[in-house]
Amino acid sequence: MKDRIRTQKNKYVVLLAVVFLLPTFLAGCGKETGSGAENADAGEMKDGQVQKIIAQTEKATAIAGESAKDTVVDIKALQSENPDIFAWLYIPDTDIDAPVLQSAESDDFYENHNAYQEEDLEGALYTELANLKNMCDFNTVIHGKTTEDGKEGLFSDLYRFADPEFFEKHEDVYLYLDGNLLTYTVIAAYERENTSLIRSYDFTYGSGCEQFFEDMYGTREMGKNLREGWEKITPYHFLLTLTTQQGTDPEKQFVVIAVLVGDAAGEMDRVVEW
Repeated sequence: MKDRIRTQKNKYVVLLAVVFLLPTFLAGCGKETGSGAENADAGEMKDGQVQKIIAQTEKATAIAGESAKDTVVDIKALQSENPDIFAWLYIPDTDIDAPVLQSAESDDFYENHNAYQEEDLEGALYTELANLKNMCDFNTVIHGKTTEDGKEGLFSDLYRFADPEFFEKHEDVYLYLDGNLLTYTVIAAYERENTSLIRSYDFTYGSGCEQFFEDMYGTREMGKNLREGWEKITPYHFLLTLTTQQGTDPEKQFVVIAVLVGDAAGEMDRVVEW
């Protein structure tokens, strides 16, 4: 049964048909904010191409052989197997192509359980309860394991972004939600102190978000890959941080940080408090 959720390495190629850039200033998921023109564009998208995405999703038989290659992932079908599944993460040219879960039982439940809630040392990809499942937080942190030798584990391929050449050529991260497709651009990859990002920064306030930017861009260290042109991101953007640890150095974790650039359904809003 486990193989029905997991997919084979380098099997899928995403052909993204519906992506548009987010406005710079946003405010609370599902709320109508910003200019009338912005809201009209989102409305047109929902009434057009996005409805096609939703229709395709409803017809998919995903659980029998889920893939990201058709730009459709049937989240409802996955949830019939495990309601904790709320998203699907796909990174081209890596082995990262798997469901993302959040347990109401405990933050680290999926540290040692797979996507079918079975005890499994490999674990699953998961977020903590502090993060919203609609991805509307400033920074959503997804955890996954890597073996000590760095060769196995759901997030072992994150370490490929440590290579400057791979980092430069691979920008795209895709996250599928129920009826939506989010596209992120990778802007940073580096090792940091092995502490909880959610507990180290107060991402509920603009000041905490700015401190995170300052720490990320303020130091240019050996081995830190940063993409040029993103130094002016603000607390009004949406970040996705993927984090893992090899185990060779328990005091370090490896993070890949990406910023949202595409929201097919036009639903990503948030109020930023200062």
